[in-house]
Amino acid sequence: MVGTADGRWAFASLSAETGGEIAVMALGHGAPRLVRTVQLPPAMTGAFGMTLTHDGRLLLVAASTATAVMSVPALEDGRGNPMAGVLADAGAGQIEVAVSDDDRYAFVTDETTGALSVFDLAVALQHGFGAHGVAVGVVPLAPGPIGVTLSPDGTLLYVTTFGAYGPHGQLWVIDASRAEGGAGSSAVLARAAAGCQPVRVAVSPDGSTVWVTAPQSNALLAFSAAALRKDPARALRAVVRTGSEPVGLALGDDGRVALVDNSNRGLVPGTGGKDPQTVSVIDTAAALAGQPALLGLVPAGLFPRDLSIDPAGGQVLVANFNSGTIEEFSEPGAG
Repeated sequence: MVGTADGRWAFASLSAETGGEIAVMALGHGAPRLVRTVQLPPAMTGAFGMTLTHDGRLLLVAASTATAVMSVPALEDGRGNPMAGVLADAGAGQIEVAVSDDDRYAFVTDETTGALSVFDLAVALQHGFGAHGVAVGVVPLAPGPIGVTLSPDGTLLYVTTFGAYGPHGQLWVIDASRAEGGAGSSAVLARAAAGCQPVRVAVSPDGSTVWVTAPQSNALLAFSAAALRKDPARALRAVVRTGSEPVGLALGDDGRVALVDNSNRGLVPGTGGKDPQTVSVIDTAAALAGQPALLGLVPAGLFPRDLSIDPAGGQVLVANFNSGTIEEFSEPGAG
């Protein structure tokens, strides 16, 4: 789920039987309204993580075999082909995507091949998506890269890898400039243990705290960004118990609240899919102070997998993967 800065539109990624699709929804007049769906190229077998460029003109969609780059104006007005091009390299299982502050570079996690792919979007748009220099290189990591985000100043990348079953997940710190320069493994600055199969990552607006959902730990983890660089083994600041198998993560109310999707997808032994599927609302300051931090729970559909906050209206949009639905509620604490 992503929403445009003007609060008028939102896009949801769909993995349908016919392949990847994008749902275009109108916002601002009651519940989100589905306007149309747009099919991705046939080679793209699904559609997963998405991001908008900072200028709001392009939507990037990680789609397993490659990453689609789409025109936002064309998606909104429904005229013409919205596909601008496809970013592809040797990476497989492309699942989440982030863009640099200047919108030049795209960073895509390759779940299957265990790396972070780096693309020069500016070269692609100017010279063609198959041009030399579009695929900058890869940063080798570990099995199962999923979540990726940039620090607020754009200098660091944070990536989660879930590893094997059990406590083998890691949080990686990557120098963004080095990755953009094709430095490969030498772009990695640090890594820290991050519980059992971490999947999503978000950074506080001041850049001081890195938050991670770890589904097999049933927890939201908080790391000191400074300690991740200096002493990774001691960077963990808080462990917040959530509902069963948390996945989606978003920070709201200027970082004072963390919203976590409790997917309860039944992968953790002993849960049996019996726990309710909800969104946890967590007080981040209380969590960091070691105090009770759960502010409340919002009911969700089947397998809430992702969520985002409409930057204009402050509404939370939750994507329920197994229900095939989108739900909306007001951002806690906003206003």
